[in-house]
Amino acid sequence: MMGAAGTPEIVTQTLAGMGFAGAVITVLLSTIAALVTGLVVLFRINNRLHAERKTELATFSKLVEANNAALTKVAEATEERNRVTEALAEAIKVQATAFEMVNQRIEFYHGNNIEKLKDLISAFAAHAEAVRVLTGSVTVSRDSSAAAAAAANELKVKIDSIASKIDGALLRRPR
Repeated sequence: MMGAAGTPEIVTQTLAGMGFAGAVITVLLSTIAALVTGLVVLFRINNRLHAERKTELATFSKLVEANNAALTKVAEATEERNRVTEALAEAIKVQATAFEMVNQRIEFYHGNNIEKLKDLISAFAAHAEAVRVLTGSVTVSRDSSAAAAAAANELKVKIDSIASKIDGALLRRPR
């Protein structure tokens, strides 16, 4: 049979016979039983916490691994972005060089076109002067031709007049 605090009956009787020392031993045995029970409860709580921490550690490890994988992807993306940025910078440099070459050609052609336009202006001015001179010459020639035609008409009239006088004189002459 069991006595107080789960101790066997014989132990309880022996301790009761010991007086004060038995009472102290009984209290100590009860305390030991309570402490063992408390230790078992704490051990179970500790085991449960250990299992929870183990689960948390596994979850944390997975998160760290996922984070490392994400950081690796970010690093790879950054490297790719840097390569693309370098290629873009090179392309912009080439394009800037091409634009500079085009600008130089435009400036060259613009300068040449200005010179050609100046030459054309001079040529047109010379042509205009030549046309003015030729127009003056044609006008003088036309006026001279008109004067010559008028003089020829007068001469014809005079010749016709002389011819008719000669014809009249010849007709009057005896034969």
